[in-house]
Amino acid sequence: MERIVGFLSENENFRVLLPSNQISDFKCSKDQFSFKFAGQIELALEKIEVTTESLHFKGLPSNPIDFELFVYLQQKKNHTTGFILVNAQLNPMMKMLIQNPLQKLLSQIAENLALQLN
Repeated sequence: MERIVGFLSENENFRVLLPSNQISDFKCSKDQFSFKFAGQIELALEKIEVTTESLHFKGLPSNPIDFELFVYLQQKKNHTTGFILVNAQLNPMMKMLIQNPLQKLLSQIAENLALQLN
């Protein structure tokens, strides 16, 4: 689990976790990273907190929507499980528009993380 938290706490590593066919203009610093999603929407996140079992990122005010992203990890006998939670304030129409693309994006990040750490 330490290895996963260490990997995710380095913002530069999101360059390889985000799906390259949907992301452009990736930029990062020690505490933030940003990218353009699907060639249209620019999203920027700031790392707020890293613990041994979780990571917390907050979208910057420049984003088109207000959101936070949490990664929760749990150590099992010989493997680690986890999930990604996105907390966003969305109206019903916006939720319908972004729910599927967001779910696909998060699934791709999880798949890419498994590939990077195996």
